[in-house]
Amino acid sequence: MSYNLNNADGVVNVSQQVIEVIAGVAVQETEGIAFTQDDSKLQEKQMVKLVKVEDVDGAIMVSLSVHIKYGMSIIKTAGKVQERIAQDMENMLAFQPQAINVRVIGLLKG
Repeated sequence: MSYNLNNADGVVNVSQQVIEVIAGVAVQETEGIAFTQDDSKLQEKQMVKLVKVEDVDGAIMVSLSVHIKYGMSIIKTAGKVQERIAQDMENMLAFQPQAINVRVIGLLKG
């Protein structure tokens, strides 16, 4: 599936997998947050399955479920990954999703 993203320079056609990879890499590069207990073994194919991208009435929504390191602020850490995803998409696609939903499903062992 692909999406037509409107930006200041016109319309860009981007595949769903590109958006999923950008969000997945942002998670992996944010301190204190991961998809699983051991993301070092996580391959790109598995990572993109953990990021859900959907088009709701023309607005792109990104949803992901993550684990946060024990002792870190859940709100601050989830906020950091939301900011990172939004920033990376703005830098790479000149586009920001309508919403970035982060669901915390567990804690990472310290």
